[in-house]
Amino acid sequence: PSLQGQPFVVLHAGPLQLCKSGLFGAMRFGKKLALQVMEDNSGAPYLSHKPMKEAINRTVRELRLYQARMQGWQEGGNAGGAAGGMAPASSEELAELEERIASFDRQLFALVDDDLARIHQHVRLGETSLQGLLAQQQRHLIDASLLVEESQMQRLEKILPQAVEDRASLCRQVVELRIQSDPVAVANDLQNLGAEYNALVDFAAQHSQYLEINVAGFRKLLKRHEKQIPHRFRSRPMPCLGFHRLVTHTSRNLLDMVRQMQALLVDARQRFHNAVAPDQAAQILRASGGQWVELQELRGLGPECEMVLNIQRQLKDPMNSHLVGDLGSDLGGPSPGFLYPKPGGPMRIGGQQQQQQQ
Repeated sequence: PSLQGQPFVVLHAGPLQLCKSGLFGAMRFGKKLALQVMEDNSGAPYLSHKPMKEAINRTVRELRLYQARMQGWQEGGNAGGAAGGMAPASSEELAELEERIASFDRQLFALVDDDLARIHQHVRLGETSLQGLLAQQQRHLIDASLLVEESQMQRLEKILPQAVEDRASLCRQVVELRIQSDPVAVANDLQNLGAEYNALVDFAAQHSQYLEINVAGFRKLLKRHEKQIPHRFRSRPMPCLGFHRLVTHTSRNLLDMVRQMQALLVDARQRFHNAVAPDQAAQILRASGGQWVELQELRGLGPECEMVLNIQRQLKDPMNSHLVGDLGSDLGGPSPGFLYPKPGGPMRIGGQQQQQQQ
């Protein structure tokens, strides 16, 4: 197949260590995050989970004190004395508590803003590096005549005696001719390309996992904030969906292109076995370890990121576009956490319940 219109700009990308712990099971989020940070040697910034959690806890403590003092003030005013023998709170004390609660909430969102800026920049750098690695593999596939560039296709079409009706068929014939002309060189190329592809998958998986853990952290903390902090004390309109910009269609498309690379290599290996006699193919492979390099599977974006993309698609619907503004001002609207759904659970937007498909 021919990848038309793809830029072949190769950018240097340093290696990143992939978190090898696999599925975390029932591990608490804080431990998941700490484990991933420990195993990531790239120096990537992560969300400040513990400071944000502590900021919410401070706000909640002040809020409970305020509510208790407010109740005492109301009871003292009605009964002529304070409940429990305590002096009723003055209006000045209540105002001071209100300002402290608002100040703690502003501190929380200062952390959120700073983390989002740093993580967003790292995500863009990761996308650039991933694009560079993809372009590099494309170039090596073209050099091995296993991928036909658009300019090559146009030159072929000019020298053929008749017009090409099926470009895909012509590309397959070019690959098969290359295999038949030098099967040893093609086998070596395929082995090298397989190892290069696996390195590409490692980088792509690290990028995907980095997105997933940070998106999950912001969702959990902001959902908790919205549930525990009353509307009047919030320093930002709710819901706060700024973390959605970490998940881009660019990342999703790049991950899809990595999977296309795997499909291309699998197809080339199959064509090798179709074009080369079994005994000769076995002899050639014995010289390079006896079997093909095993190609790693890429899972793509995780459920947290897929949920974000799902919400983005639904909010772009003209029937739903008013919801964010309404939720930020309508105290009688849906329950807190409405737009922070847990992946895999039901989500109700525009009056219709939708189940996120895993």
